[in-house]
Amino acid sequence: MSLFKEIADIQTAETLKLPVPKANFHNVVVKPSDIQKEMVEKLGERAEAIRNKQVDPKKDNMLKITNEGRKLALDQRLINEMLPDFQDSKVNSCANNIYKIWEENKDKRSTQLVFCDLSTPKVLSADDNPYEMEEKDGKWQLKDRIFTDVYTDLKRKLIVKGIPESEIAFIHDANTETRKKELFAKVRSGQVRVLMGSTNKMGAGTNVQTKIKAIHHLDCPWRPADLTQRNRQTE
Repeated sequence: MSLFKEIADIQTAETLKLPVPKANFHNVVVKPSDIQKEMVEKLGERAEAIRNKQVDPKKDNMLKITNEGRKLALDQRLINEMLPDFQDSKVNSCANNIYKIWEENKDKRSTQLVFCDLSTPKVLSADDNPYEMEEKDGKWQLKDRIFTDVYTDLKRKLIVKGIPESEIAFIHDANTETRKKELFAKVRSGQVRVLMGSTNKMGAGTNVQTKIKAIHHLDCPWRPADLTQRNRQTE
């Protein structure tokens, strides 16, 4: 990069002072569950054992602990899918915020982006439909389902709150350039109002700025530049 700078005139957005929309940042702090607290203590004990060279690096290491810590911070069910769905988790807090913004901007059909690099959407089988409804006590509701990933769980929660399934999309479903263009057009028009994706798939080249009202970061990427790239979707 230093050699490149000798022959190139590099201009950043800050240098050029390009006009960008004013952004209001909200840092939503959620308290950990008792289970999360216990698991964090165990991670600390494992880290101490590694520092004291009491563990074979092939069996446990700091990278493994870091990855598990990131998952635990996002949702405790990523460590064990049989753990309870903590009411005050990041996913539930995010679902509440998304629905509130969705409801308040119905008339404008404003859109929202949700970034999450961990726990990408999974389907158990070809016949598996995570959003299948069933009638119980005269009411239609989603069928019970074991936790598989944050994407599916968040979408299910939004559907339960009242957002139509057709208005929620995953960038992962647009696996060709043609499908991406079609999906981005739906977001720009407000036909799809909640688009979820990872930094890698939705960070650059995503042209959906027209109606964006909010961007939600469920987790933090490794590099600061990735977080900046996420936020540039509003520009």
